[in-house]
Amino acid sequence: MIELDAQAFASFFQALWGRDPFDWQTCLAHRVLAGGDAAANGAKRAWPEAIALPTAAGKTACMDIAVFALAVQADRLTTGRPLSAPRRIYFVVDRRVIVDEAFERARVLATKLAQADGGIVKLVADRLRQLAGGDLPLAAHQLRGGTLRSEGWAKSPLQPMIVASTVDQVGSRLLFRGYGPGSGMWPVHAGLVGNDSMILLDEAHCAQPFLETLQAVERYRTWAQAPLPTPFQVTVMSATPPAQCEDVFHDESGQGRDPGHPLGRRQLAEKPARLRVADKAKGKQRDVVHDELAKVLVDEVQRLIKQWAATTGAPAVAIFCNRVDTARKVHALLAKEGADVHLLTGRMRPLDKDEVVDAVLTRLSAETSTSRRLDAACFVVATQTLEVGANLDFDLLVTECASLDALRQRFGRLNRMGRQISASATIVVRADQAGADAEDPVYGAALASTWQWLNAQAQQGVIDFGIARLTPLLPQGEALAALNAPAQHAPVLLPSHVDALAQTDPEPWPSPEVALFLHGPHSGPADVQVCWRADLTGDPSRWVDAVTLCPPTSPECLAVPYPQMRRWLAGQHSEAGADVEGQSSGDDKPEPAAQSERRVVRWRGRDGSDILSNSEELRPGDLLVIPASLGGWDELATLGSDPVVDWADRAYARMRGKALLRLHPAVMKQWPASAALDRLAALANDGPQRLDDDPDALAEDLRDALAAWADRLDGARWAWLATLAATLAADRKLVRCIAAHPAEGLVVSGRALLDKPDTQRRRGERARFSDEDDQASSGHFRSLLVEPMRDGRSHLEGVGVRAALHGRLCGLPDALTEVLERSGLGHDLGKADPRFQAWLKGGDPWARGPLLAKSAEMAQSREDSRKA
Repeated sequence: MIELDAQAFASFFQALWGRDPFDWQTCLAHRVLAGGDAAANGAKRAWPEAIALPTAAGKTACMDIAVFALAVQADRLTTGRPLSAPRRIYFVVDRRVIVDEAFERARVLATKLAQADGGIVKLVADRLRQLAGGDLPLAAHQLRGGTLRSEGWAKSPLQPMIVASTVDQVGSRLLFRGYGPGSGMWPVHAGLVGNDSMILLDEAHCAQPFLETLQAVERYRTWAQAPLPTPFQVTVMSATPPAQCEDVFHDESGQGRDPGHPLGRRQLAEKPARLRVADKAKGKQRDVVHDELAKVLVDEVQRLIKQWAATTGAPAVAIFCNRVDTARKVHALLAKEGADVHLLTGRMRPLDKDEVVDAVLTRLSAETSTSRRLDAACFVVATQTLEVGANLDFDLLVTECASLDALRQRFGRLNRMGRQISASATIVVRADQAGADAEDPVYGAALASTWQWLNAQAQQGVIDFGIARLTPLLPQGEALAALNAPAQHAPVLLPSHVDALAQTDPEPWPSPEVALFLHGPHSGPADVQVCWRADLTGDPSRWVDAVTLCPPTSPECLAVPYPQMRRWLAGQHSEAGADVEGQSSGDDKPEPAAQSERRVVRWRGRDGSDILSNSEELRPGDLLVIPASLGGWDELATLGSDPVVDWADRAYARMRGKALLRLHPAVMKQWPASAALDRLAALANDGPQRLDDDPDALAEDLRDALAAWADRLDGARWAWLATLAATLAADRKLVRCIAAHPAEGLVVSGRALLDKPDTQRRRGERARFSDEDDQASSGHFRSLLVEPMRDGRSHLEGVGVRAALHGRLCGLPDALTEVLERSGLGHDLGKADPRFQAWLKGGDPWARGPLLAKSAEMAQSREDSRKA
């Protein structure tokens, strides 16, 4: 028999990853497991307030420890003892791209647990299944902006899970104001983040205001006549923990000083960095400053390449820039020379970022760096988005000067694994920021102070940024704080704020601005989510209907800073500044009068969306769907070297696991040209008329054309499109899946995908939850409202039973569990309204029969629904 206890954690870790845990990881696991009972009784926290470790120390193993601790407590369900280990683990970082990397590791962990067929990993998985009340031991999810109700993480409060996300996405949901369309799920999301949860805040020096808000929430959770027993824990992970953290965990094992140990090799590695001033990068003309700075950065890259030892193969080179516009110019210069160069910023759609990761960053992973051999130099130009958490390993590095804490993070990507190579770097500062009194919009006075400190420590213009060599040089206390990025503080979260935030329908006015509690009083408003659609043509009054047929999903959306988006809507240019979530760049002056307003769809769900034609009406957190004819991606986004502007069909398949194709002329122009596509385009052109005259014949012709087209689509980039076409061609009830596009052509939507192309390869990203923004959300199957179904329960009874089960297994008091059960029994009684029944029965007000809760016959389009 295997005993799940602190001693078994090392065996669990070794079985998962094929290597022993570091000593600090084992030590932390012992503390967490030993402190579980004490924490349940209100004594010392099981988890420390902060985990102080340098970069590349393996901090993501905290997710493994949290999952293992939860499995150890699974048997408490049978004894009625409350869990002190949380079911939901949120890995939070304010770098958008790093969210994907954290999710990928969580996904691998979840997959190994689900597929375990023996040993300690299966034992842990079975324990987690007991807690979940189902077959899935652990779920892994990303929480992004873009859509509100397409996240499977909100399906059940019982499911153990890891959620990778950003400060904005987790924080806004915790405070009942989830960024995105609509407010219907705000209370649900707040409950799931604020109860039975643990928040691992990565590099909290970047998110000081959010940490303070979390600590206030942690205190307020006890302010109740009957506080809930569910755990809520916050732990920050940073090489420089915030000063208010008293309970700080350190690695005291000595492995980091052992040159024969992996940790020692990483921390003892030498990283000499040359200091250089970009003499011509100064003045008030921003384009000139960016141009001159980019030239010096590229010049330093070329110098380091010439010095690189050819015997170790071609180098991987990272170039860090403080502004998106600078990064774009560096990328353009290197691309002009024919280099293998890739641009990575936070202004990327997940689908585009995945292509970069699959094509490039997989080769540069720290996990495989010891055996890496590149045929030619590979360059990655990045903004702040790669500073934190990126498990990449570069041979050479050129970076724009920043605050000291930011530079230490960037150098964590240089020779990350401590290989036996001659790694080297250059730090470049703009001439107008080299003076002791210079101020930077993002880093404040810390950038200039850091530059002065670096020069004071350097020997012949070179300073070693290796962890073991730099650490003894660091000043202490206020002197060190002056070199780090200025830390903002959140406003005090008062009980009156909590009372107002907890009211969601209607939302009170005035209502607290949550951005202040997430990023501090000098932060910018929440980012705006953006996607492009090629089929928004013709009459703008039909655009919302067009988007309703294929609602936006997060894989096609990217974040744009609110001030920049507002300027663009007004027809003006705005510089792309820093690349940190919620960070005000300070570069945006008050807006002058609008030159020309651009018209876009503001998506707030099927019933709340509108056409935004006044930039002053833009709100933080809005989701905008931009007609592709307006352009804007060169200014607002990073779409890659061969961009496809409209990825809606592909993103829809990834998130919902269903096939949908918009056969609109402008959409089809993006796809590979062929005679088969021409045939499909001709059918789509005649489709609206034939749909009225002879829909069955149209369906047969479409089925043949889709099958033929799927056979002729080849290449990895278009495999998803072939899968969608083949899935629709195989649908025997295709005639029910065809609708006229509000502008031109057809929309064909069907069943679950036949196989799993890249649109579904990341498990946990597909929606498993009813998506109320989906035009078919109530139309998948027939369900009776009050009469018994096959299992002997009606729809209402089934929901009541499920709600009571959730209450009991979450450890809620009996009185509250009874309230939940009664609420479930009555939650859908409003559907007995004759108008709603007419809608569910195909729009026929005279239809009789039992009351329905769901129906496959309900009207689908907005206009048909309105008529019904």
